[in-house]
Order: sequence, then structure tokens, then C-alpha cells
Amino acid sequence: MSMMQQPKDTAASYLLPHGEPIALSDIRDALIIKEGNLFLMTDMEGNVPRDNMAGYGLYKGDTKYLSVYDLTFDEIKPVVLLSSAKLGYSSEQHLSNPTLITREGKTIPKESLELRRQRVINESLLETIQVTNFNALRTTVNLRFDFDADFVDIFEVRGERRRRRGKLFSPVTDKNKVTFKYKGLDGVWRSMEMKFSPTPDQLWYNGALFTISLGHRESTSITVTITLDGIQSNGHFPTEFKRQTTSYQEWLHSGTQIFTSNEFVNAMLEQSINDIRLLMTNEGDGSFVAAGTPWFNCLFGRDSLITSLQMLSFNPEIAKTTLRILAKWQGKEVNEWRDEEPGKILHELRTGEMARLGEIPMNPYYGSIDATPLFIMLATEYVAWTHDIELLRELEPNLMAALEWIDNYGDADKCGYVEYCKRSPKGLLNQGWKDSRNGIVNGDGTLVKPPIALVEVQGYIYAAKRGMAWLLSLLGKDRLTRRLRREAAILKKQFNNDFWLEEEEFYALALGANKKPARSITSNPGQCLWTGIIDRDKAVKVIERLFANDMFSGWGIRTLSSQAARYNPFGYHLGSIWPHDNSLIGMGLKRYGFEEELNELATALYDCCRSFDYYRLPELFCGVPRTAHSLPVRYPVACRPQAWAAGTFMLLLQAILGLVPNAPENTLKIIRPRLPYWLDEVEVRGLRIGNSSVDLLYERRRGHTKVSAIDKRGISILLGRKWPT
Repeated sequence: MSMMQQPKDTAASYLLPHGEPIALSDIRDALIIKEGNLFLMTDMEGNVPRDNMAGYGLYKGDTKYLSVYDLTFDEIKPVVLLSSAKLGYSSEQHLSNPTLITREGKTIPKESLELRRQRVINESLLETIQVTNFNALRTTVNLRFDFDADFVDIFEVRGERRRRRGKLFSPVTDKNKVTFKYKGLDGVWRSMEMKFSPTPDQLWYNGALFTISLGHRESTSITVTITLDGIQSNGHFPTEFKRQTTSYQEWLHSGTQIFTSNEFVNAMLEQSINDIRLLMTNEGDGSFVAAGTPWFNCLFGRDSLITSLQMLSFNPEIAKTTLRILAKWQGKEVNEWRDEEPGKILHELRTGEMARLGEIPMNPYYGSIDATPLFIMLATEYVAWTHDIELLRELEPNLMAALEWIDNYGDADKCGYVEYCKRSPKGLLNQGWKDSRNGIVNGDGTLVKPPIALVEVQGYIYAAKRGMAWLLSLLGKDRLTRRLRREAAILKKQFNNDFWLEEEEFYALALGANKKPARSITSNPGQCLWTGIIDRDKAVKVIERLFANDMFSGWGIRTLSSQAARYNPFGYHLGSIWPHDNSLIGMGLKRYGFEEELNELATALYDCCRSFDYYRLPELFCGVPRTAHSLPVRYPVACRPQAWAAGTFMLLLQAILGLVPNAPENTLKIIRPRLPYWLDEVEVRGLRIGNSSVDLLYERRRGHTKVSAIDKRGISILLGRKWPT
């Protein structure tokens, strides 16, 4: 085996070097584990290779601490036999050796050594490496660890360039540990400690070497503990693994229990619910669902709100904490750098060095045109599920401020529509859910010019005003209730005139500068079905178009028609498929009475989900048409897990089952349930409506779905044919 070269240690502190922007590479095979504001992303070997272009590393909040972590047979890469991060809080690799030649000239046959790596993440990262020798003779092998820390801001990882950085101090080595320290320009000290047990045979400032000699079938173990900022876990690997396993089991059983006759569906739902647990984060202001790992592991207004909506039938507490934390950060002033305005709900809250210094406007940033109406929509649905009048009264000032923002800042020119136009020089050009620079396009492929009134946002405004009217009626404010209902009715009539494209028999993506309609055929109007703003006589045409071959790939509804000038099935918002978008469309299909199309859409996503690792839907996937090989095409840098992708099946199942809560009236309406062909039975246990709960059994027999209330605990069940308006 090759001789190890030990770099020389240095004592002086030094500035981090300037580098070229990183173009992030493919992360489809990356493994990610997370707990709270810590997450680790590695390759399939469980390694973080030096100079990798994928952003691998151990992150705390918006800072990458660990930048290199490479385990080799003295610089010879192991062979991967199994690699998994299914549990979310733990990963495991089974590795073996290629053919090795020792320095004495002896041959170690390939696949005669096993390396079993097991990790768990909590306050720290704990890893055990078990080495087993399956050679008939005693074998001596060198295991080498290379490691480093750079404390780079996540926005640098994603390509932002900085003129200067703080100081990275020379690592300090001790008997069995190495400590890295960095003082940021924001004055914050950040540190990382690598600790080994047993003590390595050699240890230097960015590496360690173990010389291991094992007889036939003998094993030995090495433990590595990585501690950030001095915050250590309370126990060893088995203790922490058991603690995290118990936490996830308690989470899974804390909400509504769903059991189906289809084991694939059961596995999908369990993975989805566990992914929401994985993404739950507490930053001191309260808990929320982070948008997704690796790039959006923070509070996002739009994403957290939609995910909370999707998960209401499982656990309304997610919505409660989300509403509270977003209310705390609600806009207070006009600040163009942050695109902030009074009453506006934030888009994104970052806590890293660049955000703290104001190098980026995300501390917090408010460039979201839809988070504010979604805030009201979530409050409405939350009260419908819980009848939590106490929280409604607590949030009333925030809800009224959001309503004021809609009327005064969102519709600044009093045209009747909420529009956006970027003001911050480092803000988002597009501020709806399709927020990529080229995501909002005209029919000829040119970019829509601001100010831009997005089609789905007007639907959100309609639903928000109707929802706010209902909330205020619960508080006895009848005059304002009537006003908001009138305003919603006027908006609906105006919308169906101005956004409807007679020739295309579809709705425009947006109204751009001079109120000119963008004649692109997109998925956005599908979300208007969810909000109820679409006239019923136009709904049939919209749904037919969404399921035409240029929009429906066989795996789901594309973001942009394949006939469009800008169509690209690999484009972020230009022909890809987003599960959350499809779930909102699915709820809209249910609202308008299109159960057959709902089941077709749910079936496409069900088939798709079975093809992804762990039955986990990613943030998005490519809009390539389905073929006989029946495999969806993965998007190279999609987040996995992504919160609103994880919530997709919960919302689709709510639509399929026809669940419409009304906790203030202590009723649950069940509207036209129709199970798809791959579901014969669904049992729902402990579905909470206000202070009551119910157990339901759905059975599909000869194409018809029957529902029975197994156990009603203080609630009335009403069967209906028409979705409430």
C-alpha cells in the first residue's frame, strides 16, 4: 500500500482563499441525513471528497462546517455494496475492498474485508466503522481518514462570490482529536471538533491513520464524533440511534393513522410522514417545516404554508406553529433591499454569515407574492379542522395586516389584481412559486415583463378573502364579512373575463406589463381549481387541456406545455413535473367533481413514487413522456426530501376520501369518495375535528366506494355530493 504523506502543520491564522463560483453538479445519488438545523450530505460511499462540486458536507444552518471527510484504504477507494439513508436521521454503508497489494508485496483479495459504516445525527454526528476480515489468514490494512473544515456560507456553495471572508485558524491537534475554528466577519465564532476512539496510530491536522491487524473473521470498531460549536450529543451511537428511532416512532403515531390494503401505499405514506418529521426544525422562535434539503433547509413562507395545508388531516399542530412563527416575522416597514412591506409574509429566512452581514437580503427576505394570501388560507383551513378560536383571536391583527397588504401594496395600482415587481437588486425576478429567472414566459418564449399578475395568485386572493370572511363571521364581524364576500365575487367575475383566453380555451399564465396576457399553457391555472375561482362552465375545458398529451406526461402534469416555444422537460419550471403542484391540482379536480381525473393523476404519481428511492417523491422530476420502461427521469439537483413533495400524498388522499371538516359546527362532510383501482380499503383512525375524532373505513367493491364510521367520538358525519362553496 502507498506510503502516507503528512502535510506540515502551521500555527498562524489565515484568510480563506477567494475562489471561482461553484457550479453545483448532480446530486441524484447523494445521501442526506438531518436533525434540526444540522444535515450531512455525502456520496454513496458515505464520503465527502475533497474539491467535490456537489456541495457535499456537514452543515449547521446556512454554514458548511465539514468540507472533507474521506475514508479509504490508504487512498484507495472502497467498493460500495450497499448504501442507504432511508431513515432520515441515520445512514449505513456496507463497503468492501478492491484487490490490494501491501507494502510487503502480499495480496489482499478483493471483497475479503467488510467496512460497515453507521451514522446517526442529533446534536452531533456520530459514526461507527466496523471492520471485519473474511480472509483465511491474518490481514493488516491501513484505514485513512482525510478531513477538513472551511465554514463556507451555503450561498457561496451555490455560486455567490464574496469579496472577503473571515479568518480560518490553523487546526489544533490533540491526542485523539482535531479542532477547527473560524471567526466570521459577522463576529461569530464557529468551531468543529473531530474526535476518534480508539486513538489513531497517526493523527495530523487534516487526517488520521489506523493500522488494523485482524485474524480470520475478527472485527474491530472505530468511532468518530463530529461536534459543532461545542454542542455534544448526550450518548454514544447506540443511545443516540435508539433516541432518534423512538422520536420518529412517536411522531408517526402522534397524528392520524392510515392503513390501506396496498403495502406500497402504506410505505409511501410512512416515508412521507417521516420526511416531514425529518424537515421539522426549531430555531428558537418555534418549530416549522424547512422547505427541503440540501439547499432550502430554512423557513420558507410559501413552502411551509403549503406543506402545513397538505398535512392538516395528519397533524394540525404543524399549521399552528407555522402560523405563529410567520406572524412573528410579518413585514413591518417598507424596505426595498428585502422587498419588505407592512403586513407581508416572508419568503425566506436565512441565518448564515452572508445574511447576517447583509450581503444577501434574506434576513429575512419578503420577495413572495403568494405567501401572504396563503397565510390567510392556512389560517382558514386550520380553524376549519380545529375550531381554535383562541389562536384566531391571537392572529387576528396579523390576518388583518395581511389583508391590508393585499389591498394596498399587493394591488398598488388598484387594478383589482395582486402583482409583483422586483425592487431589491439581489432579490428574485419572479416571485410566485415558479421563481426561476425564466419561469414566467409568453407564448412566443419571451419573458413576461413586470409588473406581473400571476393566474394562481389571483385564485389565492379569492380564497383568502372568502376564508377571511368566514373567519370574521366566527368573530361576529358581520359587516366586514359581507364586504369581503362582495370583493371576492367581484374578483372572480373580473378574473374570468380578463384571464380567459377564448382561442386557447384556457387561462393565461399571467397578466404582464400593460395588462397583456401571457398566452402560455401551463399548470398554474390548475391551482385555480383548488381555490374555486374558475367558473364551472370553463372548468371542463381547463381539465381537458391539463390532461392533453402536451401537458400530461403519464407521470403527472407538466409545468409547461410540450408545444410551448420554451419547453424543456429538464427545465426547472419549463416542462418539469412538481408533485406539490399536482397535489393542489388534484384537490381542485375533487372540488369540481372530476373524481376520474383525480384518480388518474393520483395513479400517475403512485406509479412514479414506486420508482424512486425509499418511495420518496423528490422536489421535481423531468417532464419526459412515459414509456414502456415505466421509469420517470430524475432531475439532477432536486431536493430530497422536499417538504411539499412529502405532503403530496396526504393531500391527494384527503381529496380521494372527500374529507371536508367544519369544526365550528362539529361536522365532517364526506363528498363523493372514490378509491382508485389500486386501493381496495383505507382505514383512517383518530381523524381529529376540533375536540372530537372519528375512525373511518373505506371499501371499494365492484367499482363503488362505501364509507363507514367505525367509531364516532362526538362528531356528526354528513355524506354529500357537492363540494361546499
